[in-house]
Amino acid sequence: MVDAYIGSSKDNMRSAVHNWYKFTAGFSYKFIDLVVDELEAKPECIYEPFAGCGTTLVAAQKKKIHSVGNESQQLMCDIINAKLNWDIDDKTCRDLIAYLNNFAEVNAKIDISEEYNELLCGLYDAETLKNLYLLRDGIAGIEDVKYQLFLRLALSQTLHKAALHPIAVPYIVRSKTLVNSGDALGKFTAISYQMLNDLATMPHHERMADVYKADSRKKNQNIEAGSCDLCITSPPYLNNLDYGEVSKVHTHFFELTKDWHDITEKVRHELVTGATTHYRDTEFHLEEFLETEFAIANKALMPILVKHYDAIAQSGKGRKGKKSFHILMMHYFEDMYKVLIEMHRVLRKGSKAYLILGDSAPYGIYIPTTQYLGEIAQSVGFGDYKIYKIRERGHKWTTLSNRHNVELSENILELNR
Repeated sequence: MVDAYIGSSKDNMRSAVHNWYKFTAGFSYKFIDLVVDELEAKPECIYEPFAGCGTTLVAAQKKKIHSVGNESQQLMCDIINAKLNWDIDDKTCRDLIAYLNNFAEVNAKIDISEEYNELLCGLYDAETLKNLYLLRDGIAGIEDVKYQLFLRLALSQTLHKAALHPIAVPYIVRSKTLVNSGDALGKFTAISYQMLNDLATMPHHERMADVYKADSRKKNQNIEAGSCDLCITSPPYLNNLDYGEVSKVHTHFFELTKDWHDITEKVRHELVTGATTHYRDTEFHLEEFLETEFAIANKALMPILVKHYDAIAQSGKGRKGKKSFHILMMHYFEDMYKVLIEMHRVLRKGSKAYLILGDSAPYGIYIPTTQYLGEIAQSVGFGDYKIYKIRERGHKWTTLSNRHNVELSENILELNR
């Protein structure tokens, strides 16, 4: 009973709090509602290993259900925390917004150009860029972290609204110019007020979720074994999509990173391998990989993966870019094996996990990702699994001359603990 949009963020764009950070690669909050409403008993705690922009945690909190989540990127942790802090006093926040506008006006003539990151200089006109940085500096001076995070999130949205060019996943579209760009102060104020209005519509204002800056491939000591009775998530897809081009606008602006080296060292190494930018080809040796814990635990699957590995490598010869998708595939399944081990530990016996996943066809070699992850889940202790097809996918890229014609799908993987 799911519609074709359940695996997209389309619904979130029209839902209060969910739409505070527009991440187009997310999935619908309605999926959490659907799963929870179908259960015989209300879950005590939901686990989300890929918290992302907080869809599962926010949806659970709206239903007054406790939840815990891991997120490896500091930027996204800050965004999630801002979306979960609903006990924001309206007057206090409006006074802070007025203070920030005044702060920008008072410091308008001061030269702060040495603070600018080069990337940002090409995305905004001079006045807009200065006001964005002044707002950032003013927010940094707010002592109460709860209000600081709330207003930083409003400023994150302003970065998109005030830009000269669309900042969309996965790239900055420099070939297009936005008509209604600029006016950072006005847009920041309007966005902040709308967020406050959204909070007034929430069913309660109690914080009921914990998010940890943590890598779900590793044991999170803050989450006890068997402490959760449901998992709802959408892991990274095996599709070579790197969000660095868009995320660096935010991480550079908020000084979490300053260049590509920082993104590689501080961000990519902490992510499940989903793109060829996440590893070094020279560090991979198939013979050594076949001796890893993952390979030994999945002896029946490994010959199939090796066959895919060889076919992808062969298909990639002579192609432009020469992407090592064969290595990407191996790293991806090994990483997800580690994620599933931690998921199995966190969930109590008798509970279920639901994963929204897409399959892929690197260089035209079809990889039934959902099925393989179901089999890998069994190797770590999960029981039977079921696969539900949501929709066909990949059709919008068929006009590309080097695009394969393999039919792909997006699915729900149901695991039984």
